[in-house]
Amino acid sequence: MQTAESRVGEGSDSPTARACKTGMQKLRGLFIKGSKGRLRGDGNDEEAMAGKRGTLEYNEEEEAMEEISDLPEINRSGSKPFGSGWGPASPATPRGLLGGAQPVARDASLEHHAPPEWVVTYVRLLRGRPLRWFFLLLWLSLTLSGASIYFPLTRILKISVEPPYGSESEAAKITYAENFPPEPVTLVALLSTNQRNAPNQTLINADAEMQLELLPPFFSYNPEGDLTAETESISLDLKKRVQPYLELVEWPADVASGQQAGEASAERGGTSVRASGVPAPPPSPAQLKPKCEFNFYSFFDMPFEVQMVAHSFLFPSNFGGQEGMIAVHLVSCYGHAIYKECVYKHEWFCEPVAELLESWAGYREWRMEEFPESPVDLTFVSYPVVYEDIIMGIEWGMALSTVATILAFIVLAIMLRNIRQLGLVACNILTGIGTTLLIMYPVSYYVMDVNVCAPAMLVAVALAMSIDYSLFLLTRFNEERLDGRSITQSLEIALATQGHTIVVSGATLALCFTSMLVLPTSTITSMAAGAATAVLQSVLVSLSLTPALLLTMPRFFTADRMLGLTLDGTPFGTYRRASSGTVAQFGATIDRPTIIENPQPKKESIWAHLGRCSQRGAPVMFLFLALVMVPFAMALTRFSYVEDLTPLMQTTHPATKAFISISNIYGQDLTTPVQLLIMAPSQKAMASREWSLATCHMLQDLATKVTDRMHEEGHDYTMTTADFNGLMIFRGGCLADGLKFGVIDVMPAVHMYGMYDMVADLLSNRNQTATQVYVHCQVDLFSEVGEAWMRAVRASLPRPEVIRQPLGGHQDADSANYVPYGRWDDVEIGALHLYGMPLEQMDGAQYTLRRMPVVVLAIAAIICVILGGSFGTALVPVRAVICIAWMLVVTFGASVMVYQLGYLEGLGIQALSPSSGQALFWISPSVAVAVLVGLGLDYDIFLMDSVMEHWQSGKDGKSAVVTSLDQAGTIISAAGVIMFLAFGSLLIGASPMINQLAFHLCVGVLIDCFVTTKVIIPCAMAMLDLLPGNANFWPRKPPPALTEPTVEPLPPLRRLGSLRNSLSDNARRSAMSPHGVRSMQSPA
Repeated sequence: MQTAESRVGEGSDSPTARACKTGMQKLRGLFIKGSKGRLRGDGNDEEAMAGKRGTLEYNEEEEAMEEISDLPEINRSGSKPFGSGWGPASPATPRGLLGGAQPVARDASLEHHAPPEWVVTYVRLLRGRPLRWFFLLLWLSLTLSGASIYFPLTRILKISVEPPYGSESEAAKITYAENFPPEPVTLVALLSTNQRNAPNQTLINADAEMQLELLPPFFSYNPEGDLTAETESISLDLKKRVQPYLELVEWPADVASGQQAGEASAERGGTSVRASGVPAPPPSPAQLKPKCEFNFYSFFDMPFEVQMVAHSFLFPSNFGGQEGMIAVHLVSCYGHAIYKECVYKHEWFCEPVAELLESWAGYREWRMEEFPESPVDLTFVSYPVVYEDIIMGIEWGMALSTVATILAFIVLAIMLRNIRQLGLVACNILTGIGTTLLIMYPVSYYVMDVNVCAPAMLVAVALAMSIDYSLFLLTRFNEERLDGRSITQSLEIALATQGHTIVVSGATLALCFTSMLVLPTSTITSMAAGAATAVLQSVLVSLSLTPALLLTMPRFFTADRMLGLTLDGTPFGTYRRASSGTVAQFGATIDRPTIIENPQPKKESIWAHLGRCSQRGAPVMFLFLALVMVPFAMALTRFSYVEDLTPLMQTTHPATKAFISISNIYGQDLTTPVQLLIMAPSQKAMASREWSLATCHMLQDLATKVTDRMHEEGHDYTMTTADFNGLMIFRGGCLADGLKFGVIDVMPAVHMYGMYDMVADLLSNRNQTATQVYVHCQVDLFSEVGEAWMRAVRASLPRPEVIRQPLGGHQDADSANYVPYGRWDDVEIGALHLYGMPLEQMDGAQYTLRRMPVVVLAIAAIICVILGGSFGTALVPVRAVICIAWMLVVTFGASVMVYQLGYLEGLGIQALSPSSGQALFWISPSVAVAVLVGLGLDYDIFLMDSVMEHWQSGKDGKSAVVTSLDQAGTIISAAGVIMFLAFGSLLIGASPMINQLAFHLCVGVLIDCFVTTKVIIPCAMAMLDLLPGNANFWPRKPPPALTEPTVEPLPPLRRLGSLRNSLSDNARRSAMSPHGVRSMQSPA
């Protein structure tokens, strides 16, 4: 009987026969030696020994088979190398949502090109242990380090919206930080009459009149039906819970020494150098001091004279006495000033504040349980509680994204058909997030203020990009394995093809996010920096960690029998030899990929059919798409935005409801006040009566100027002198002339009871050289009239002497940076700044939206440069810009329809209903632009990579895009479904800003995956094909016509035992050309 070796010898003159003979000799030596055998002379000894040591790496038999498959005369066919990074087309393997993994025939017009030399070298280096383990240990250490700094990072994040660089609001904020302690924090107890248990009753007599018969004057508090006793009882109970924090205690010995450091830290934003959660050291003998400085304000604790002033404020008459307030001003603890974020950041000196909040909350729950029929409702709100509300909304959104990741992994498992490879994706996600956090920590500490939303943003981007890139890379790897190629070959091809896609996509996305750095507010630029870093990390991790893990445990990650739910490729798998003892066989633990020798043609997928249909009537389809865009474009013309704090808060949280109630009852002066900062020339000047009168007169004149300016702009608004309240003016009158109620001057009583000094301490700095005046707005500050009022006040400030001074830090070219330095009544008043969170948000929105056209143009330029340089064509980037512009118009038009016009309000879904102000929160569309552009380009680049690959193989533009949709359409659809699940989960959250951002991303992703790539791109390429020449890929020249070569499929490699039969089949291929491509003509 003729042996395989003798049959090979018959064609010993051909290179293929010589290669097969050499391989046969090596295999014979291997099989004789058995499990102790070792390959020599090919540089793979190290990998062969790894299998003998029982690891999950290559064993000797698999390495032998790879050596045979690696022979260039057999598998490495191709007449020319990869051009510009393009590789072989994806095999026509329907996977995932529309079908299982079945091996089918490749397009015969595609030649298998050899991967670039640098890819081969890179994979060869990864197969060696030094580089592979270097990558594994490097990413592991970076990931663990990033996870360890997550909580320290959250303590230096900024919750508030930062003012734009170089704006007047930034100048005011810098001035405030330099001259005043952190903004005061107030804990408010809101008392309301329970209309169910006590209808039409009042907390206190709001109509009480001053009795002039007796001195001092007093009020009558006991008319019939009032709930005065209940209200006073609540006041006493709350005061008892405050009292323990006012007692004299022994301060820790190191508090005094660390006090100056704490004050300096507070000036930088309140970050303490002491670690979070570390209790104060045990006290040592020291001077007794109050633990905290809390000022308790209750109507029932005030003298009669003060009650006359506070009555109408604490129990507003316009609410009929059914609403009341008890407040605690949280000044300091252990000598450290309390600031808004200190509880959230777990500062050690804020522990008493957190305890007080818990104590009051416990009291409220106790009252609800003990007195369910109580006629008085009690709620609490303060900025620490509000910030906790915001943080909980963001963390809840991150938690929902994590849950959605489970659904995303299910889709990935369907696509990859190997659950084990989900471990690779999970490693990519965790590593990308961990390393990005590690980079953002020094950025937030030394470079820029990082907003609290930045971690959520970078986590979402890292999650999205890691999943996308892993899906692209692993899908191509599995397809090549299914085609019978070795792990090394499959990895080389995947890196050469999808690696190019990942690099181009990542570079484009990172530059798009980087373009947002031109925006003038750190609230958005910090999110952009985090997103750009996350994208770059996802690229690096996908191209280094994934190949390293695949080559470290190849049998484990490629064993996909029963979706990988077996012990194949593990130390617990079975291993047995053939009965003949000559050829080793693998048992049921290893599921080798097989190849159908005569595969059946694949039925065209729905995506290819959709693309072909859009091409048949391309002009009609183009017109239809333009008509579809019209209503969305019309809705977009009605776009408006809102600035407020409530869109950041959870709609269902009790703190949100209490915050809104206090704003409605007591006005925004209590929740989001606007202050006029006055920097007096000196302490002596500020203490003088002349300065007080001149400043008061200036404010009275300012009210008149603001009214005139508002009328000129067409707003029916009249500002009165009573809208100013400060040390020099109250209720429109100058305090230097006294404070009169009727004919009685109560100013002496105010001084006698120390009320004036207490207010002076609150409104002035320590050196008594600067003070604040609260400015009241009669309308909503965040409305159109409110913004016009703020601009009018700022523009009407006296500017007899205008000084242009640098403010330090970032400067904005279109900002004046003028500081008004006023004089009035021949008295030098000092520098004036209008300060407050509403002004910061107004400036942030205006500056950002003013710069958005620059960002859009920068993104368009980036797209043209990156795509043009990568694909070498002029019209591909232009077409991409047009497609993305169409998607953005439809997406933002839809958001206006939902959140402004209320088209979906009838569904009763809170996340799809208009928020406060019937407008979009200004941050949501600003952030969504770059993310939508990035995701759209991601799928566009992936599709165009495949199109270029087919075009280089000889197809025209129309056929290339249809074939690409046939092969990559399901992958793009799966990626879109995964992104929709990740972003759609955020719609379940209760934060309006996150809901709006999620809506933008969900709509944009669906349009990109199911309209842009499936309809618009095929339609556009069909229309460009109508032009003369090679319009789609101009100025590139089409490849030379091919002689219709075909690549014969490799023989079936169902098990290693059949390798000799495979070699016999290879010997019969001796008539093949040296490149492994059979000529269409008969061999000579």
